[in-house]
Amino acid sequence: MLKKNQLKIVSLTGLACIILASCSRKDDVQPVETTPQPSQEMQSLAAVSTTSKISVSGSSLQLGISGHPLGDAPYIKTGPTKQIQLIKGMGMNWYRVDIQTTSDGTITVPYLFEPLREAAAAGNVRILPMLYTRTLDLSASTSAAYTAGKTLGSNFAAKYGQYFTYYELGNDLELKLLLPNRTGASQNDYDRAKFNVVCAYLKGMDVGIKSKDADAKTMIAAGWLHYGFLRMLDWNGVKFDIVAYHWYSEMEAIAPNPPNNIPDITKKLGSLFPDKPIWFTEINQRYKNTSTYETDQNAFLSKFIAKCKSNPQVKVAIIYELFNEPQKSSALEANYGIIKWSTPYTVWLKKLAASNLTL
Repeated sequence: MLKKNQLKIVSLTGLACIILASCSRKDDVQPVETTPQPSQEMQSLAAVSTTSKISVSGSSLQLGISGHPLGDAPYIKTGPTKQIQLIKGMGMNWYRVDIQTTSDGTITVPYLFEPLREAAAAGNVRILPMLYTRTLDLSASTSAAYTAGKTLGSNFAAKYGQYFTYYELGNDLELKLLLPNRTGASQNDYDRAKFNVVCAYLKGMDVGIKSKDADAKTMIAAGWLHYGFLRMLDWNGVKFDIVAYHWYSEMEAIAPNPPNNIPDITKKLGSLFPDKPIWFTEINQRYKNTSTYETDQNAFLSKFIAKCKSNPQVKVAIIYELFNEPQKSSALEANYGIIKWSTPYTVWLKKLAASNLTL
């Protein structure tokens, strides 16, 4: 997909610790190189609800979805063309994809990436690469960390910069630095020595990417009340262009309450970063094994996307994630999708949120 010039909590500490643990993501296991067999034609079996529609009409907000098409069975079995058709059919413009690279910046599974890239270009869906910080070493010196980050960024952009304009640098990095029983809102909530290493690495990544891709726009994410991490990066000269954020339903429920007093995280971030666009690169209802989960998921996404829509500083909202992944041991990861499986991995059912996104 060739580049296009588009888109120019102090809190309850016990609960904060639970949130920290549940937000972390594990690197995807890379598959053995094989040629995936074509799956049978899938179909949506869910009825469309007319309540709590999810719409961005009348605004400049764009929608997207996260997925694991470069490593996880539901995606590989489905194939890239079907994924893009689903995404586009739900009115989405973005596909956030986690990417691992080799030491020279090459994507580790080019036989999966190339068909995905071609399908996305044909379907007019833009890929947001979430680039893992595979060479980050928290015990390294800041100078070594800077060099490692710059090498990774420049190598990746040299190979793939023609396909991307936007890059997300790493994932949940602030969790490696957060001190116990801290909310992450203050610079005093982080291990300063580790922060200095991560800061140098991200500064190097940003410089490296932009040295090979002059039009590149970079973003770094945090979640919950960890905006202190992003402010520290800004103060220390990391030239990221976009504030990325992860926001889940329990955060939305707790944030307005004392002592946090944050009724609208979009406005809070806007006040802290008035000169940067905001992208929510992970949003969803936190999974609970209840009969109302799909209704709750639809309600949260509908209300939060409406909140994003009302704040013009928020440019993109990305749901985590496309498919349920029943092969994963964690109940959270197994059920986050807005599409579930009637027969893994050949027949799908749209959850209520996915059905409402098509309206």
